[in-house]
Amino acid sequence: MTQLLNTYLAWDPLEHRPGCAKPSWTVDVRTEQDVYRSVTHGTPHTCPTPECYHSDRYEKTSVRIVCVSCGIVHIMSGEAGGLRTRSTKAIGYGCPPVKAGGVFLYPGEPLLHGWGNGEDSEPEGYLVTRTRVDRVTADTVIGAVFKARGPRRGVKWAATAIPTPHGEYGFGPVRWARRAEALSSFTAAAKWIAAQGKDTGSSGESTPAPAASRP
Repeated sequence: MTQLLNTYLAWDPLEHRPGCAKPSWTVDVRTEQDVYRSVTHGTPHTCPTPECYHSDRYEKTSVRIVCVSCGIVHIMSGEAGGLRTRSTKAIGYGCPPVKAGGVFLYPGEPLLHGWGNGEDSEPEGYLVTRTRVDRVTADTVIGAVFKARGPRRGVKWAATAIPTPHGEYGFGPVRWARRAEALSSFTAAAKWIAAQGKDTGSSGESTPAPAASRP
């Protein structure tokens, strides 16, 4: 669950200046070779690895993020760590939500993307909001849905609902007051979350699946 939550909730948006008329970003990347590591702005390089090649020199990567409307510029620089190019399908974030059970479900990262097991496109889980949102935040999330397996390895669904700081279920940036297991379908899990959202209680007790949804 932590990876699913981190996909949406562990990132902070860069801010524009107040009143920005047309907020958008132009992003550029620059890599500099053989940059001198000045000891006047930090400690000397003391890498214990004998094969270390750069000593007091290093490869520096900078990212420049500019809004031409409000004129703000963000620049991030550091030792190059490699650039990975992936798709929204591979990380989940950026894919459109699925509407089911009267709520919207935002996909997480597939657990086995690219391994060719027949489930490459299956997300780890989904974060659920009551309405479609531009950005999923802790304030808009009402639950989460995960694929599970029954005793005979049949596909079932598990769901959590009612975010609360000291919830009994889950860990990470959001904890949950209620949980249901062995739900028969993706839509049943979404409907269960929608129903829990209407009940503002936070007893912290696990809620069993409705009779029609039990195996």
